[in-house]
Amino acid sequence: MWKRLSRSHAFSRVHGRCANATGCKSLRSRRSDHPLSNKVGCRLSTLTKKPSAAHKQYTSDPSLRVRIIPMFNDNYGYIVIDEANQVMFAVDPAEPARILPVLLEEETVKKRTFLGILTTHKHADHAGGNAELVQRYPQAMVIGPANEHVPACTMQVKGGQTFCIGSIHIKVLDVACHTRGHVAYVVTGDRATPPLLFPGDVLFVGGCGRFFEGTAEDMYHALYEVILQLPKDTRCYCGHEYTMSNLRFALSVDPSNTVLRDKMKAMKLRRSKNLPTVPSTLREEMLFNPFLRVHTETIRKAVGGSDPVTVLENLRRRKDNFDY
Repeated sequence: MWKRLSRSHAFSRVHGRCANATGCKSLRSRRSDHPLSNKVGCRLSTLTKKPSAAHKQYTSDPSLRVRIIPMFNDNYGYIVIDEANQVMFAVDPAEPARILPVLLEEETVKKRTFLGILTTHKHADHAGGNAELVQRYPQAMVIGPANEHVPACTMQVKGGQTFCIGSIHIKVLDVACHTRGHVAYVVTGDRATPPLLFPGDVLFVGGCGRFFEGTAEDMYHALYEVILQLPKDTRCYCGHEYTMSNLRFALSVDPSNTVLRDKMKAMKLRRSKNLPTVPSTLREEMLFNPFLRVHTETIRKAVGGSDPVTVLENLRRRKDNFDY
């Protein structure tokens, strides 16, 4: 059995790297700290309005569990659970009416403690639930990007920073484009298993986010120079269920891609059963996501452009005007 850490070790951080599992520097906040144990656990389950055992999936890492929460029309929020330590935190929990019942279930049935929120960017369908959740959980930390306003934020972070929640290591990535301060979070446990990526609205299954506050150069940097530098088996938990429309567009510019066709069939089956299409892996995305294939001759010929950034810009413009 792992010993329970003192309350002062609930949140900890080190700039530039994360300390090892035996102890990070204590993180001070205007909100109270929480107890954490020293180990993490992972099973994937999806909550719909009527939870079903059919929605449970298992990853190769038994130390982290992620609950996928459908919100609004097509958003996803997530609850990441450290089963060994009986604690949890949320990612972009924008609709409290959907998030709170799951937290209550974990608290009352599993006796777990809610520690805080990771927010990827300022948009209301990602950050709009923070204030209400903090009213219910005044001890919860709210972590968000430093370069934009995030409701109820108590810890501002920038790309390159790392911090720990118990033995869960979290790295912040600067992926500004969709919004100027947008960040992504890479979450790893205490085992050598694939990382979990929470990219918000930068990377989707089969697509990428709109360039609302950035340029094609910004998105190229976010996708190719930041996200694709992660291990290729990284599991991606994106912010929206856009997969079917993304794949339809992808087929319009890459119709001969057999991997893409197979992906479309598999995802149609999942959606017919009201199952999520997340997570995907970076390795998979590189085979069928046109926004991660701008260096290929196929995509260049389909949309035009003499260099990868121009191809990405033309591809995004084509998708923005695509007739579904």
